[in-house]
Amino acid sequence: MRRIPLFFIPFWLLAACFNVVEEGVPSGSTTQSERDVSGKMALALGGIPPGWELLSLDESPNSLDFTTEDNDLFELSVPDGFGSFIEARGAELRPLTVGIGYVTPIVNTRERDPVQITISPQRLIQILMGEARGQMAREATLGNDESVKRSSVSVTGDAIGAVIRNRIDLINEAGSPGLFKADRTRYESNPPVSYYEAVIEGGDGGNFQFSPVDPDDPTHEIYEAAALRDAVTDDDDLVAYDQAVLTAADIFNEETADPTGGAFAFYSPDEDEYEALQNALAEGALDLPAGAGTSDARYPSLKPIQVLILPGIATATSRTDRPSFVFVRERLETEPAVTDVP
Repeated sequence: MRRIPLFFIPFWLLAACFNVVEEGVPSGSTTQSERDVSGKMALALGGIPPGWELLSLDESPNSLDFTTEDNDLFELSVPDGFGSFIEARGAELRPLTVGIGYVTPIVNTRERDPVQITISPQRLIQILMGEARGQMAREATLGNDESVKRSSVSVTGDAIGAVIRNRIDLINEAGSPGLFKADRTRYESNPPVSYYEAVIEGGDGGNFQFSPVDPDDPTHEIYEAAALRDAVTDDDDLVAYDQAVLTAADIFNEETADPTGGAFAFYSPDEDEYEALQNALAEGALDLPAGAGTSDARYPSLKPIQVLILPGIATATSRTDRPSFVFVRERLETEPAVTDVP
């Protein structure tokens, strides 16, 4: 079985004749962006929008076939209603388990570049929904049919996902899942999938690392519902879910650069906390003010910490410049305690 390590994945470009990108125009209430998704597909065990499972050909070849060494990750089949790949001018992929694999199209007996298939941990999709579904819904780029384009990017979702990935990196560097209250047995049970699951659900009663995991938190219901796309009923939440599938895939396969510069935590500052952060930023303060909403004392093994006010992040509301989240990372003693430089 061919396997490519999670953290050393090459970027494959698909020949232009295969369509895994949807055309359309941006829509929504915040700044939107897109990335090149040629040669890539994002799937999810919890479900994806209709059509995302199809790898389609934009031409009419004399022969068409597909080959893969990753049959344990996904099922490759002729789409329903067709008798062959060539009749359907494409193939259907059904995810079976989490992982990263490849499908090679064979067009007119010649192999094309492989298509990368990413099936990310469903818990990663769920935590993105629990933490930032409103922001992702606002940032998603929609096509003419009002569905999320497969090239859509959520800046906020990328940043939240990067924090989780950075925690994994810090744990592996230190050899200590307890750094972020992840259970060691669970963490080491099935890497890299178990890395994400253990970090996301780290902690326990009253001390969960991410609020949506807490059964008493108001966001827990959407966190649980996002285990299955069919359980997400609100239109905006469906947009957020579909964006979360895309965001999670590129976090999991390491193709999203870290926009936070190594942040391992985030929080939503209130108006007073944000004012304190802004004042510290303007002054170039070397110490966090008392009312900043966080402190070195919260992260004794990672101090001194720096708060990053990330440019481009979704705002808390449409009527304020206050960001939905600020991010926490390590710094040198000589660096400012608050920065807006990623």
